[in-house]
Amino acid sequence: MPGRVRPIIQAWLDAQPDLPAERAGDSGWFVTLRGERKRVIPAHLVVGEHTLVIESLFMRAPDERAADVYAYLLRRNLRSYLFRFALSDAGDVLLVAVVPVHAVTADELDRLIGALLSTADETFNAALRIGFASYIEREQEWRRRVGAPPNPITRDLQ
Repeated sequence: MPGRVRPIIQAWLDAQPDLPAERAGDSGWFVTLRGERKRVIPAHLVVGEHTLVIESLFMRAPDERAADVYAYLLRRNLRSYLFRFALSDAGDVLLVAVVPVHAVTADELDRLIGALLSTADETFNAALRIGFASYIEREQEWRRRVGAPPNPITRDLQ
């Protein structure tokens, strides 16, 4: 069954001229999505014997209020199509989806990549503001001192 999925993924990627992608071995691809808030959303697609796993680095381990960041992301998991927030061994936050290979079609890939893009983009600024508030405030103070415009992450502060 994995042999059936690889050509589906490759054909889907070939049909997306604006989506940078490169092969990663026989069964994987690295894809780079462009978001509005999270500007670069990397994704690694790997076809296994029974599943397609899509994994994306969402953000590095929070500098502060890690429990609040994790609680926010766990609540966000309730609204996501297949993608779930997870932690790497280093404490970095990932977005991960696991799909049975028999369910992989071009339409499903469209849904999955769209779900990754919207989940990462909609969630990024709030998670960053919680986990890196002190850093953001220091940067904003520096921007005020040098006359630079505010960092867009401060828009829509809750």
